[in-house]
Amino acid sequence: MVAQVPEEVYTMKARYTIIKHNAKAYQKGTKKVKSLILEELSEILHMNRQYLASLLRKVGKVALRKGRSVVVYDLSFKELSKRGRKEIYGEDVLRALKRIWPLTGFSSSKHLVAFIRFNWEILFTHPKFDDLSGRTKALLLKVSASTVDRLLKPYRDKLKFKKRYKGNPFSSNLKRSIKVEAWFDRPKEPGYVEVDLVHHSGASGKGDFIYTLTATEVKTGWTELRALKNKAMVWTREALEDITEAMPMPLKRFHSDNGSEFINAHVQKFCRERGIEFTRSRPYRKNDSPYVESKNWSMVRAYTGYRRYDTDEELEVLQRLLSLVTIRHNLFMPLENLIARRREGGKVCRIYEMDIPLNRVLKDSTVEEATKERLLRSRNSIDMVKLSEEIEKTTEELSRTYEKKLRRLNNA
Repeated sequence: MVAQVPEEVYTMKARYTIIKHNAKAYQKGTKKVKSLILEELSEILHMNRQYLASLLRKVGKVALRKGRSVVVYDLSFKELSKRGRKEIYGEDVLRALKRIWPLTGFSSSKHLVAFIRFNWEILFTHPKFDDLSGRTKALLLKVSASTVDRLLKPYRDKLKFKKRYKGNPFSSNLKRSIKVEAWFDRPKEPGYVEVDLVHHSGASGKGDFIYTLTATEVKTGWTELRALKNKAMVWTREALEDITEAMPMPLKRFHSDNGSEFINAHVQKFCRERGIEFTRSRPYRKNDSPYVESKNWSMVRAYTGYRRYDTDEELEVLQRLLSLVTIRHNLFMPLENLIARRREGGKVCRIYEMDIPLNRVLKDSTVEEATKERLLRSRNSIDMVKLSEEIEKTTEELSRTYEKKLRRLNNA
């Protein structure tokens, strides 16, 4: 054969059709004819001779005989493509995951898997999930995070927000009086809280606009969110007082960045009056508060985006939204927590523990029993599905309020 056929010309389906067409001639042919057919098909289809010979011999032969039932070997792409591991997590599991995923605020696959395993009693007994079969429920409890990633990949919205932040060169005697602490110096004791402020300023930082104050307790991951009308000290102090009361454990230390909303005499006096130690991050080291910084995205930006909010109507809706997100995060959402780190040669291996903040609070001996009972009653009285639906509705309401403000400004 002088002419040559490129390897990419034939698809697997076309190759199997050609083999099936030549099978009868191969089976009836002499040794010389068989050798010639094999040689030509091997060059045309770019396939192994031994594999070609086995396929040509099998076509039309009996593959299985059981009683009166006879199965004849039929070379088709559909039949041959059923090799390898059989599909376990099918359409039923995918549909269930797509319904449960919004309840977590579209969290990562690891958190979604943990969310199902920690809250399966609530999920599977809820009327909204009555239609799930027993097999689907069992598969949801054993599905891995990588499988969830693969199943949900086509449905993920990959929105990328440009990060905007500025350094603050402010320095004073007050600032120098507050202890500087890096993230790796931080003790993992109950009552250590990182605080930070999220700016809802949009593209411009001019004028007054709304802020979100985020406070995260490092050991348990318990997080409180408060919306502030502006950066005035009266609102910051009021939010800090509210957070101190809302935290289930007694607070021992506040850690903030170097922003003027925290580095001032009022906050220092607030901490001193309550016996709370006050520390700050190193200048220009944003990751010195990694715990609260991670919550700024997952609990605030994921719902509010980077739009500018500066009206009383937006403040009211944002306060309701942050309250709902706080409840879901603390009572139902599992979080990873680094519990050990070891070095193996040039590689650092980290071991994480996944649990709900509420469960970590219940294990904490510094928390009063009355507080634990109150939190458990609160969790049992909340419909998790309705809570997630309310978060979605409030998020949409915030968007409508923002768009209404824009229309009003454009028509002015």
